[in-house]
Amino acid sequence: MLNGLIKGNLSTLAELTSSGKSGSFFYYSADGKYTLKTISRTEFHFLRKILKNYYTHIMDNPNTLIIKFYGLHKMRFVKSAQRTTKLYFVIMANVFHTSREIHVRYDLKGSTQGRITKDEDSSVARKDLNIIQDKEKIVLSKELTDVFTNILDKDAKFFQENSIIDYSLLVGIHNLEQEEMSTKDISHNKKYTLDFKMQSKEGILSGDCSKIYFLGVIDILTEFNARKRSEYLVKRLAYGKGISAIPPVQYAQRFLKFIKGLIESH
Repeated sequence: MLNGLIKGNLSTLAELTSSGKSGSFFYYSADGKYTLKTISRTEFHFLRKILKNYYTHIMDNPNTLIIKFYGLHKMRFVKSAQRTTKLYFVIMANVFHTSREIHVRYDLKGSTQGRITKDEDSSVARKDLNIIQDKEKIVLSKELTDVFTNILDKDAKFFQENSIIDYSLLVGIHNLEQEEMSTKDISHNKKYTLDFKMQSKEGILSGDCSKIYFLGVIDILTEFNARKRSEYLVKRLAYGKGISAIPPVQYAQRFLKFIKGLIESH
């Protein structure tokens, strides 16, 4: 991977990755623990801008669902005396770092405008309208319901204070009913998945012990700047309230309302 980056052989790397809507590419380490994602120059400088606040939030909130960044990098490729190319990328945790199969995935923003996918491939994240159609709920124990909502509130406050929008909750679901599992195994999972700090590989056991959730808030590098304000004004007239590029406070309120509406206390 690094050899391909150093040599500027991005076409080779692209064959090993899945491209996002933004044109970014992703590469997963062999053990599945880390993800490399290319980002734009704007995102690179924005992360540097909020880095101190981000670090403080992560350290003060060990249960946070916000994606963990481990590296922020810029590489310059000199192609000729007159031409250089810059590549910006982050190294971050893989939300779905687990030996368990992820049977269903959702990418949830709390928005409805265009938020649907018809792809039935389990490796493709479904979206907000899909989870409504699927009548899927995030079923948690009463204890974890309070913990989860508190975490969401604190994370949303961080996003508001740093003018961040367009983030989403990534939800991976492993259905225990689709594997052979003894009562002893389920008890083992219940013992080790009650703490959000420990969800990395074990996941979070659903309140009815039928599923294991893997959760993380991703795509946190979009700032509500002057360009986004202009986009908001134009799209609001065209599409109404369902758009993504809305002010941070409104975005957080809509995001929290949607996610909390999916929670079912068991």
